[in-house]
Amino acid sequence: MSSVVQLDGTQRSTAASTSDALDDLPPAAKAWAAANFVDESKEFAAHPFPFAPQELVARSKRILALNIGFPGEEGGLMAEDFEFAGPVVGPLSKQAYLGSIKSFGFNTFFPDAVFEMYDFRVDPFEPNRVWFTSRGTGTQTGSSKDSPFFKEATGKSYVNPPQACSFTFNEQGLVNQYTIGYVMDRRVGNTGGLGGLYGILYAIGKPFPFPEAQPHKPSLRMRLFNKLGRYMAEQKAKKEAKEASDVQPKLHSHVTTATGLRSVWDWLPCGSL
Repeated sequence: MSSVVQLDGTQRSTAASTSDALDDLPPAAKAWAAANFVDESKEFAAHPFPFAPQELVARSKRILALNIGFPGEEGGLMAEDFEFAGPVVGPLSKQAYLGSIKSFGFNTFFPDAVFEMYDFRVDPFEPNRVWFTSRGTGTQTGSSKDSPFFKEATGKSYVNPPQACSFTFNEQGLVNQYTIGYVMDRRVGNTGGLGGLYGILYAIGKPFPFPEAQPHKPSLRMRLFNKLGRYMAEQKAKKEAKEASDVQPKLHSHVTTATGLRSVWDWLPCGSL
């Protein structure tokens, strides 16, 4: 069952509060809510998993903390069949992922980085999966002559958009999948709407030179399609306006006639009837 922590540190179920908030809905709206708002406790009961949600959340935070933000082998929580998958990069095997993390040395170049991870929760449809949101800020003040990107400190900062991330656990309680970088609102931050490392490099002026590492630009076909859609919408609006204007004189004629009759009856002496 979903719950939230209150200011006094206690927990309360969100199911009851949600139900109370919907009590005054009209019948049709209540029926829609019942059909479309997931009963999380029911879903959890239908998909049992050896580890409770709070334990999986704790393990998720543990693997992040022990490895300073980048899940790794410290703590013994990585499965041998671990995979990393981003919106563009991956899937990467365990060894390929660990090798890329080690070779990049993120924390060396962004020593003040804050990952801003929050809203850890277990998916009721996938009770072995923990979702969380990550934003994050940092400034590139570190440098290395051996780095192709950071030979000198730029002093530039990144502000990430909110990104959906997740850990998937096997029945032994080990992480066998890690996903990051799925941007939830590309208008937030200064990464050009990009998530993960691509967004950070773009923000500090060192983007990779291929389209996947650049801000989204609509294709020519999409621009033409949107232009056609706007044209058709304009034509429809003009047609509806014309039809409305054609109906208006007829209505005006009926009103005038009715008003004339009423004025005649008002003019006649009361005793003439």
